[in-house]
Order: sequence, then structure tokens, then C-alpha cells
Amino acid sequence: MTTPQIRPAAPQSVTAIRARAVRAQGWGLGLLTVAALLWVWFAVLLLTPYETSAGNGCGTVLTDDYVHDQACYETRDWPELLGLLGASLPFAVAGAIVYVRGSVTDRLAALVTGTDAA
Repeated sequence: MTTPQIRPAAPQSVTAIRARAVRAQGWGLGLLTVAALLWVWFAVLLLTPYETSAGNGCGTVLTDDYVHDQACYETRDWPELLGLLGASLPFAVAGAIVYVRGSVTDRLAALVTGTDAA
């Protein structure tokens, strides 16, 4: 049984592959940044005091006062907060997949050319 030989690719095609891989990593980081911004927005809504439209001051969502005040409860409810986390999920998953694909492609192109991409 013979070992298959890996033919080195033309330098121009490897350069183009590595450029696409770096671009994919950038897109992945961009999508992960969007997800992170949604998580930060969720944390701000969860941890900061706010006012109702009538001008009543409300504590943070995690305090006991929030539970007992009906106006505060109706102003900022859990489905809206959880909707932010749900909206961030596709960005986080897609960003992770695109970034990993770009990283793997870059490492494989470095392996084919014999250069170290680390």
C-alpha cells in the first residue's frame, strides 16, 4: 500500500485561500461582536434601575421591590429580556462557525505550503 503524495498548491492559489480564510475570521469576529453587544444590552436592562412612563422609579429586575410593584413589572418583563438572548444566539453560533472555518482553512493552507501560520 502506497502513501498518497500531497502535491503543493500553486503559491497564488494558496495566497488567495489564506486571504479568504482571514476574511472569514474577520466576519466571524464581527458576528461574535454583535452577539456580545446583545448580551451587554441584556445585562444593562437586567442590572440597572429605570423609570416607568408615569415617572415612578423602579429598581433593578433582580431586586425584591421589582416583584411587588405591578407598574414596574409591566414596564420591563422577562420575555423582552429573554428575547435579546434569543436574538443573540444565531449571531453567536454563526460567528463561531465562520471563525473556526476561517482558522482551519488558514492552518490547512499553511500546512500545504509548509509555512507556520501560528
